[in-house]
Amino acid sequence: MKGGLIGHGGVVVFDDTIDLAHQARFAMEFCSIESCGKCTPCRIGSVRGVETIDKILAGIAVDANLELIRDLCHTMKFGSLCALGGFIPFPVMSALEHFPEDFRRARLAPAA
Repeated sequence: MKGGLIGHGGVVVFDDTIDLAHQARFAMEFCSIESCGKCTPCRIGSVRGVETIDKILAGIAVDANLELIRDLCHTMKFGSLCALGGFIPFPVMSALEHFPEDFRRARLAPAA
């Protein structure tokens, strides 16, 4: 897939049953846990990213929250001081761009 990205310096392979919205959430959650806390875009942005993706998955104001997550990713990408906060938006935005249908399913639990 041209322009696809869902990992951090490695090759990540999924079959067609994976839910990319949950993988995007995982990326944000990883960042929130691993953030050093030095810069606001990474420290606060990743926590808000998890909360926003949870709202999307729950079917709450999906369009508004999709716009919010895109804006948040832009802020993290260009405002974070290190590669962690600056790179986390790439898998999230890739999932949004290439698998938008995964963000339109109202459910919190990953597909079994």
